[in-house]
Amino acid sequence: MTDILCFSSTDWDGLWGSRQQIMLRFAQRGYRILFIERPIGLEHFLRYSAFRQRKQHRWREGIRAVADKLWIASLPLLLPGKYYSPHINHLNQQITLRSSRRYLRHLGFENPILWLYNPEQGELIGQFHEKISVYHCIDEWTANTTGRKRRTIAALEKEMLNKVDIVFANSPPTFENKRQHNPHTYRIPSGADVEHFSQVTDAALPEHPAISELPRPRIGYSGHINERLNYAVLDQLARQRPDWTVVFVGDTYPWTMDTPSLQQLNTLSNVHFLGKRPFADMPAFLKGMDVCLLPYINDERGHFRSPLKLYEYLAAGKPIISTPHPEAAEFADVLYQASTPDTFIQAVAQALTDETIEKQQQRQQLAQQHSWDRRVDDMERIIHKVIKDNE
Repeated sequence: MTDILCFSSTDWDGLWGSRQQIMLRFAQRGYRILFIERPIGLEHFLRYSAFRQRKQHRWREGIRAVADKLWIASLPLLLPGKYYSPHINHLNQQITLRSSRRYLRHLGFENPILWLYNPEQGELIGQFHEKISVYHCIDEWTANTTGRKRRTIAALEKEMLNKVDIVFANSPPTFENKRQHNPHTYRIPSGADVEHFSQVTDAALPEHPAISELPRPRIGYSGHINERLNYAVLDQLARQRPDWTVVFVGDTYPWTMDTPSLQQLNTLSNVHFLGKRPFADMPAFLKGMDVCLLPYINDERGHFRSPLKLYEYLAAGKPIISTPHPEAAEFADVLYQASTPDTFIQAVAQALTDETIEKQQQRQQLAQQHSWDRRVDDMERIIHKVIKDNE
């Protein structure tokens, strides 16, 4: 029996993404998983009521089974300033270590695979008598940071990269970046739950009532609504084409709710924010979208991202309009890329006009190559090889 101790950078009940998808599939393959939810510092606990309520609920629950062979747990509150002071980070990792060992003893885990998502946790490597250690790098943590914070994150991540056995990096730029520090770096892009999202083309699946009542055509985005979205493009899209309905399905980050760009967009009569919805309902929402958007800003963080929504839209068979991005460029033959508000609007209009059943089927066939099952196949093969080489 093989155990995995996973330190996630998100909560299990947060937006359903790569961390949950991957760990769930390992559990389905017989691994026992302890999924430690995202660490939270005192500053975020005090500032954001959503974090506060969610964490207080999770602490009362303690360890919770969420699937066969898969448990989740939440760390205690950590000290603020982990990305400004190595000393504070050391204290936080000591808190993390004590809590995690207690969880492991409770579940009877021994010699797990240590799976890390947070760049400051390199100090944990070697502390659990783990078989091997994995750093799954799905974010470029230094991106859009400056000064002391950037230097501290870079130093912590370099320590991690020098110690870890395997690095999985999702986007092309992240892969190139990390393999400079660790030769055992492998590219594992984001993926999709293909079976789940292919329901979109099933005639038996109705559109979700929250979207079916809105006028067509519907131009949609699903995912986090945060500072990574290109609000200049979205604002022009909605203003210049009032006959189009622009729909957002997803959670709004607490620190972006009051930003002028988001407030301004929310005043337009053809723009609808439908809020966070269960992952199970997403096919019904995508079914109600005529065109799907990847409207990210072209900044440092956007450059390094591997957009999970790209693969989910493909699995749903939907036309996709994306702002320029290295990973989107790999799929240039099945999506539209546009860099300015005018060309973005033109691309949406073209997608609405040119859509065919054949194009829909082409996208879904391509998505089959990028399922989470295939991603976990690749990871499992690499992990077993490294474990065997280390014996």
